[in-house]
Amino acid sequence: MVRFTITFFVMVILFLGGVIVGFDQAGTGMNNLSGNDVNEYDAVEASKQGDDYQVDLLGESFEQKPIEEKKEEYQDINQGLFTEKLAATVEGGVKWFFNMLIEGAYQISELFYRV
Repeated sequence: MVRFTITFFVMVILFLGGVIVGFDQAGTGMNNLSGNDVNEYDAVEASKQGDDYQVDLLGESFEQKPIEEKKEEYQDINQGLFTEKLAATVEGGVKWFFNMLIEGAYQISELFYRV
């Protein structure tokens, strides 16, 4: 019993150690794959040029956009939501139809098997 317990704990420790090493290697591999070395730049850098702001977040540059461009992007996103709403409505109708179908079949079978 003692031998089994010791063997079990050694196996658990080896497994968890392997998981931790695997996570570390996966993280290092993802950094190498993306080509970004997080030690080369600061996480957030902000600069102001006149009235415009420029923000660098993890090496990617974000610039200030006019409100008209943002409104156009928002309208494009809302047009995509219409199809989602339509699909949700169709889904609700199909669910209701099949629930009514199953309920009707249940009521018919209840007539035959009622004692």
